[in-house]
Amino acid sequence: MFFLNQHEASRGPKCLFLGAVMVVLIVTWWMMFPSAGSVPEWLEPYLLNGDFIRRGLVFFCLAVYVLRVAVTILIFLKRKFVWGEAFLVTCFMTFVLLIFARKGGANPNPVGLIEVAGLAFYSVGSYLNTFAEYQRQHFKSDPANTGQLYTQGLFGLSRNINYFGDIVLFSGLALVTGQITLLTIPLAMALNFVFFIIPQKEAYLSEKYGSQFKNFSKQTRKLIPFCY
Repeated sequence: MFFLNQHEASRGPKCLFLGAVMVVLIVTWWMMFPSAGSVPEWLEPYLLNGDFIRRGLVFFCLAVYVLRVAVTILIFLKRKFVWGEAFLVTCFMTFVLLIFARKGGANPNPVGLIEVAGLAFYSVGSYLNTFAEYQRQHFKSDPANTGQLYTQGLFGLSRNINYFGDIVLFSGLALVTGQITLLTIPLAMALNFVFFIIPQKEAYLSEKYGSQFKNFSKQTRKLIPFCY
C-alpha cells in the first residue's frame, strides 16, 4: 500500500529515483550527441545516429520530463515515498526513458506531421500533470483548507487528471520517436493506473475524507475527462 496517511521528506527514496533519471539523461546525451573522438571504438555500436532533428526533439522531451519530475518529487510530493515504491518506479522509468531514447534516437526518418502532433500531445500532457499538481499544492498550502479534499481546477475535470496527463504525454513522446509500437508503453501505464494505482489511491482518499470524497466521485470522472 503506497498511499499512507503520513507526510515526511523521504529523502533517500527521492534521491534514488532522481539520481537514476538524471543518469539516464546524461547517458542519453552521450549516446545521441557524442564529442568528436571521445568514444572508444568498442562503444560506437551503442551510439544513436538517427535523424538529427528527431534526436534533438526526443532529448528535449526527456530533459523536460526529468525537470518536471524533479519539481514534482521535491516540491509537490508531500506524502511518504516508501523504498518499495521508489525502487519499482525507478526501475520502470529507467527502462521507459532508455527505450524511448534508443528507439527515437536511432530512427533515421525525418520528422513530419506525426511528430508535430506528438509534440502537441506531449505539451498538453505535461501541462495537465504539472499544473494540476501546482494547483493542488497552492490549495493545500492555505491553512484554511487544512483537512479539506481538493476538488477544484484541473482535478474538477478528472479525479486523477495528473495520471491522465502522464498517459497523454508519453503517447506524444511515442509519436515524436516515430516508433508507433512504443504506444504500448502509455497503454501499459493506463492499465496500471486503472487496475492498481487508482484503486489504491481512491481507497485511501475514501478512508481519509469520507463523504467529501464520495460526493466528489459522483461529480467527476475517474481518469479521462468527460469520458471515464
